[in-house]
Order: sequence, then structure tokens, then C-alpha cells
Amino acid sequence: MPLLLFLIANVCAPCHPAIVKQYQSTGMARSSGKLAGTTMPATVHDPSSGATYRIGKDHRMEFERGPVQGNRMLEWFIGSGNVGKSFLFGMDGHLFQAPVSYYSAAGKWDVSPGFEGKRTIQLTRAVEPGCLQCHASAAQPEGGVSCERCHGPGQKHVVSGKAADIVQPAKLPAAHRDGVCAQCHLTGVARVATSNRKAGTFRAGDLLSDYLAVFVWDTPEAGELSATSHYEKLAASKCKQASGDKLWCGSCHDSHREPAAAEKAGFYRERCQSCHSQKPCSKAAANSDCASCHMPKGATRSVDHVAFTDHSIPRKPLPAAAPAAKRALRPFLPAPAGARETALGYAVAAMTEPGVRRQAYELLLKAPRDVAVMAQLAQFHDRMGQEEQAMALCEQIVAIEPDHPAAAVNLGIYRIKRGRTAEAIALWEAALKRSPAMTGARMNLAVALMRTGNREKATAALRQALRFEPDFEPALRLLRELGATP
Repeated sequence: MPLLLFLIANVCAPCHPAIVKQYQSTGMARSSGKLAGTTMPATVHDPSSGATYRIGKDHRMEFERGPVQGNRMLEWFIGSGNVGKSFLFGMDGHLFQAPVSYYSAAGKWDVSPGFEGKRTIQLTRAVEPGCLQCHASAAQPEGGVSCERCHGPGQKHVVSGKAADIVQPAKLPAAHRDGVCAQCHLTGVARVATSNRKAGTFRAGDLLSDYLAVFVWDTPEAGELSATSHYEKLAASKCKQASGDKLWCGSCHDSHREPAAAEKAGFYRERCQSCHSQKPCSKAAANSDCASCHMPKGATRSVDHVAFTDHSIPRKPLPAAAPAAKRALRPFLPAPAGARETALGYAVAAMTEPGVRRQAYELLLKAPRDVAVMAQLAQFHDRMGQEEQAMALCEQIVAIEPDHPAAAVNLGIYRIKRGRTAEAIALWEAALKRSPAMTGARMNLAVALMRTGNREKATAALRQALRFEPDFEPALRLLRELGATP
């Protein structure tokens, strides 16, 4: 059992032994952890990059692309294995996702989601705290989802033994209850931390909208799924719309227990019939599987080899529909979204939806300014060729947050264009301390160091870039020009 889950379960187990034992086998309990034992050897060839990855029994991932070779030790996993598992490795105190994953349904190793089509070996995808916030019990790579994620801090309850001193989600008001599940199972088009959020992070029993604004399209496409779109899909179902607050995730799911494969059809049929017993399905039989017709598995937007359950509960399977010619974002949670949150929501959506870029820019111009708004607005100005405006915003950001990666890197570029090389070097060095895998920034740093005549530091910067991105051709080429070896 993962370490943190083990510690918390040991505290909970004396009073709740059956629940703890059942929970240990659920997907949430196994959503992350430190790799142990041995791994079945595998070889994955990536046709896009031409790279070959070999996974050994000892969890060592070797990679090769032409003359470039190396390895990373896979130390942690993300994912329960019900659908698949991704793997993490550490470098210089930071976590990165491996470019190959195991897909349980297909029973195969393949390129990780989002790594498809890359032309080089990809070893620089940093694992963000938000990933671990849902897969682990806090921003650390082991522990699975612990009891406290759904029941809140347990220290007071452990001392008193009183039910009133622990969160019981089913007994909370609907908005607070639903936030327990939505904190991880509500994807939306954009999730934006609110400016007036309370100190710390969301805890069970809080109101999720105090911490987060979530936006969805006002005309979502039929059949569009993501790995964690369960919550908004359920809200779109006729079942939910007819039942209101009575229907929630806990109506069908027991978070402490997952039915065995042979039990699933009957387990979920019983829950369907708790509402539909008076008007049974015309195809109903003693062994009918309601979910196979009314909650079909569907392909996701971005992950090959897997399918997820459609929680919109259609009476009949719906054909995929093309996106509307014009659509807008709307807040999903009941609380109204402020101008800042709305602008940032559109800025996130604009990354993949060109049709809202102009609107995002105009909303950012009007929004209350903080680092998040200024960072997005600076990117818009830069893409529009408005360098002076972008530079001014980056200067403001760096004055507040000196090592802000994007602002510091871009401001360094503006500085060196204006002959202020020493300032650019300082900015890039600060940014790289915080985000060491930005090989483009490290390349800029190496070139700037060469201009100052510091070939030794330039060579060191290039070699450091190649530690993170071994086949980064610009760095390899410049090293050859310097007469140095990788």
C-alpha cells in the first residue's frame, strides 16, 4: 500500500477495519504510489521521433534515437491501472512524466498521452502540483487518495471519536457534498483559481466555488469525453435534471468499494432500478446491463487505447456532433464568475479555440490585474507583435515574482534584444532555478554567455540542457562549434 495511505489507514483501521480493507483495493486508493517489485520488460518504438524505449524489470527506462542514448529510473506511478498507468522520474528535485505508459485495456505499452507526433525524445514534461493534488494525498508522488481527501482533516475525530468531528459527505448540503467529488472529477474547459479563495487548498466540507471557477461551453459537442468529465456529463443528463440534488455521484458509486467485474452489471442495475422500477426498460431481463446501453464507453478527446463511461446517460447512443460555429463559456458551478476568472477562462480556452481569442484578449484588457492576468495578457501582446506592451507587463510580473518562468524568460529575450545582456542572463538563471527543464531558455543563456566570452559557463549550460533533452539538436550543434563533447 502506498506510504501515506498506509499511515492514514492505520489510524482509521482500528475503528473502521472493514471499510479500510475494502478501500485499499479501489482505484482511488491505487491512484499513485512508489514503484515496487518488478516490471514486465517491454519495448516501445515511437514512429514519429524514431526513438526506441526499453523498460526493464528494475523499472529502468532506456531510450535511444540514433547516436543518442540514455536512461531514466521510473520511480513512481500515476493511475490505478484500471485504465492505465503513467510513470514519473525525478531530476534535480523535480518530477517529470515518462514518454511511455501502460494501457490496461489494450494490454500494451505505448507512447504516453500528449506525446504523440513529437519529433524528439520527450523528457521535459514537468508534473504539475495539480496532477498530484488529485492522484495523491497532497502535492507529493505517493499515497493514493487518502481518507482525508473525502472526509476532511481527521485529527479531531481521532481524539474525540465523535461523528460530528469528521466530514460525512452524504450528510452535507448538496453544494458542499458535490464539491467533494467535483474537486477531481470536474474537468470543464477551464479551471481557474479564484482571486478571493481562502488560504490553502480545498478540503472536504468547503464550498468548491470559494476556491475554483470552472467553465464549460454553452453548446457542448455530443459524445465529447475526457478522462475526468464525469461530473459535467452527469449534470447534462436527463436523470440529473429530473432528480435535482437527490442524484449525485454517491447515488451510484460506493467510494469505499468497487464491485468485482462479475458483479458490476447487477450492482449498477440495482441503482438504476432504485429510480426506474416503475417503468422498467423494454429490453430488461434478469441479467440485463443497464450501463452498456445507457452509459456506453466512448473514446476520449486526447487519449488513445482507452475509453471512459459516458455519464450523460443517453436513452440512445448519440452521434458525435461538430462544434457550434460560435459558442461561449459559462460558469459551471452555482457561484457567479468574476471578470478576472472569466477572462482567464477564455484565455485558457483560446489555446485550442481560435474563435474566442479576440474575446479573451478584450476581456483580459478589462479584468482586474494580478500576476495570472498579466501573464496571459503579455502572451497575447507578444503574439500580436506588441513587444513594448508585453515587455512592460513582464517587468511588472517579475517585480512581484522574480523567478516567474514565462515572464522571466520572455523579459530576458526583450532585454538581450536591447543590448542588456547581463540582465537577460540573470533573468534566465532565475527562471531555470525554478523550472530547470526549459531547454530553449537554457539555449538562450548559453548563447548570451558566449557573447560575454564565458565559453566555460556556456558549455556547462549546453550540457545541462542535454541532461534534460538529450537529442536537442541546437545544443548539440553549438557544443560541436565550441569543440566540446556532450
